Order: sequence, then C-alpha cells, then structure tokens
Amino acid sequence: MSTTHARPSRPRALCTALRHGRKMLCRQIAALAAGPDDALAHGFVALVAAVEATFRHEELIMEMLGYVQLREHRAENAVVLSALHHVLPDIEQGDLPLARQVLVALDAVLALHRLSADLALAVAPPAAGVRARGHAARATLHVAMHRR
Repeated sequence: MSTTHARPSRPRALCTALRHGRKMLCRQIAALAAGPDDALAHGFVALVAAVEATFRHEELIMEMLGYVQLREHRAENAVVLSALHHVLPDIEQGDLPLARQVLVALDAVLALHRLSADLALAVAPPAAGVRARGHAARATLHVAMHRR
C-alpha cells in the first residue's frame, strides 16, 4: 500500500465532513424510528452498514488529521459495531421492540460520541508528519483540501 504525505491545510473541511457523517446517521436513525414496523428489520440492516461506512470514513479523516487518540476512538467504534452485530440476528428475526430500544441507545451514543470527538479534535495540537495511507485516504484528503 502506498503512502503519501498529507498536509491537511483545510482541517475545518475535514472536521465538517466528520460532523456531517454523524449527523446523517442520526437522521437515518430518526427516520427509521419514526417509520412503520414492517420496514424496521430491513432498515436496521441498512443502518448497520451505514454505521460501518461512516466509522471507516471518520477514521480515515482522523488519521489524516493526525488525531492522537485515534486508537481509543477506533476502540469505541468497535464496541458500538460489536453491539450492533450482536443484536442484528434477533432484529432480522423480527424482534422489533429490541430494534427500537437499540435505535434510541444508538442515537444517544452517537450524539455523545460526536460531541466528544468534536471537542477532542478542536483542542488537539496539529500533528507533524501526518500521512494519508491508501487510495481512499488520499481521495478523501484531496476532496477536503480542494472544496471551496
């Protein structure tokens, strides 16, 4: 895997991308919670996939920003994903009360996690020698640095 040096000259754009991903997840949760029961199991599967993708994207951005607590953040993400995958089979089998409980809990966890990540990124010192690894990381950095 190739590695390029990245200078995130537009860290605000990267932080905005982080917040946007979490905000979209929270909106998806709200829509699913407000929707009918017959769409809940299928929608929950899609939500888990969206959480996975958002977390991956978020971790790439944090890596580009040189976020020093990335390991801890990944561990927190892993706990959330583990919990989602643990309940997913029951929800797919039709345990809709469990699905609704998990939606409420997930929304609260994501809101708290988003707030703590924003705060940590805001006070984090800029890291020297930030590196973007892989095509996805370089593409994300390229888009963030050239947005106007």
